Amino acid sequence: MNTAEFITITAAIVPDRIGLVDPDERVTFEQFQSRVNRLAQGLLAMGVGKGHNVGVMSVNSVKFVEAYYATSAVGATFVPLNFRAKPDELTYMINTADISTLFISERYYPLLQEIRATVPNVKNVITLGFEAAGVPTYESVVAGAEDIPVFTDIDEDDVSLLIFTSGTTAMPKGVQLSFRALTALVVNTQSPPDPVSEQEVVLASVPFFHIAGASTMASAVFSGRRLVILPAFDPAAWLQAVESEGVTHAFVVPTMLKRVMEVDNFSSYNLHSLRAITYGAAPMPYEVVRRAVDVFPAVDLMNAYGQTEATGSMTFLGPDDHKMNGTPEENEQKLVRLRSVGRPMPDIEIGILGPDGRKLPDGEDGEICVRGDRVMRGYHKQEEATSSAIHDGWLHTGDVGRIDEDGYLFITGRIKDMIIRGGENIAPAEIEQVLEGHPSVAEAAVIGVPDLDWGEVVKALMIPVKGQAATDEDLTAYVKTRLASYKAPAIYEWVDDFPRNHLGKVLKNELRDQHAAKTANPA
Repeated sequence: MNTAEFITITAAIVPDRIGLVDPDERVTFEQFQSRVNRLAQGLLAMGVGKGHNVGVMSVNSVKFVEAYYATSAVGATFVPLNFRAKPDELTYMINTADISTLFISERYYPLLQEIRATVPNVKNVITLGFEAAGVPTYESVVAGAEDIPVFTDIDEDDVSLLIFTSGTTAMPKGVQLSFRALTALVVNTQSPPDPVSEQEVVLASVPFFHIAGASTMASAVFSGRRLVILPAFDPAAWLQAVESEGVTHAFVVPTMLKRVMEVDNFSSYNLHSLRAITYGAAPMPYEVVRRAVDVFPAVDLMNAYGQTEATGSMTFLGPDDHKMNGTPEENEQKLVRLRSVGRPMPDIEIGILGPDGRKLPDGEDGEICVRGDRVMRGYHKQEEATSSAIHDGWLHTGDVGRIDEDGYLFITGRIKDMIIRGGENIAPAEIEQVLEGHPSVAEAAVIGVPDLDWGEVVKALMIPVKGQAATDEDLTAYVKTRLASYKAPAIYEWVDDFPRNHLGKVLKNELRDQHAAKTANPA
């Protein structure tokens, strides 16, 4: 199924409903369909079709979403670029992805001009919301084309989206997501709009170049929800959008949720419309989710664990698992499961595999692997990386975890982050979760550092809770009462913050570069 059909279906069922909203525009689904038709016709007139890759470099907007659906309509591949990229990174992504047509907003146009000579394959540039000499504007392309639907025969294995991973260890890899993968995600998690039921409203504040944002462009349109778009995340703007647009559903990363709850006049906003908040894309500090349970008592909280390579969410910790409304014993079990990422979604098979590829029994740590229609087609132009990630039908995520007897998945670390102390494998996430339960620790990040006696020992980097203090001895005693003694950190260090990517995820490689040289027994 071509994902462009999502808007065709929705516009036919609920044409008059507001479909997309940003600070500058409000369009109905009927208007949305018309603009997509015209833009697709404009792209065809430029020679854009199957086999072409169309890039966009812009913050979130209505036009961004329309550009995706028009690109899909002509059978081309859409490449949302990280607008925080530096010149070398942008040049690499544009050239690697063979982008021939590029939508770009005014803020990033000077960057394109700076690298123009190094990206010779870019034949068409279309400006978003501004004018530049000799360059067509989005508005002129739409105005100059007819409102005629474009239908392109595609193979479901054709690439619909090419999303570059964050590239925290090297230049980013382009993840190829097929029309089949996006359709599987949407039809297995959403239903077409009901013209009788009240319209739900989704708030998008995660960048559309991230899989959590890109998948929202697909699922919100197919389900007929109003998609309220923030150009960039701001906690006060997030709260204002919930209040003014009657937002019912939102996705946030942990850093966003924490900042929203810290807004000085948080209680003054009317958030009664809000029904569900899904969080994911990075580990959620335990104290943050515990606070969210109290701050949003009437809101369903849900945890989603996913990867770009699996077209987004793979597991789901539902609202009931967040509500402390059972017996003391049941609530105690729920508190344990708040540290999990829930159970696999219906269209995803998850296996915990050992180094030999054998599926491990419940309770044993191994690599989290995935099978299903949503698995990526591969890494763009990287056959070796693709064959390393996908073999015997399984996508190897690189994450380490275990599944309990009731099917809940607990992530305990990354394979490359595992600490080997005297032959014992230690998962950093397990120690981080324990430390974050200490009243003095707001957030923890654990790494391995070289040691002459043990090979590696555990080092804990911690952000303190304001007004709290703890000694190394206090922390070690706290950890040893909850974990095997060999897992207790040998070194503790307090820091103001951690290096993070654009979604707030801690960059462990940078932490190791900064702190791993400080060992327990220096020469």
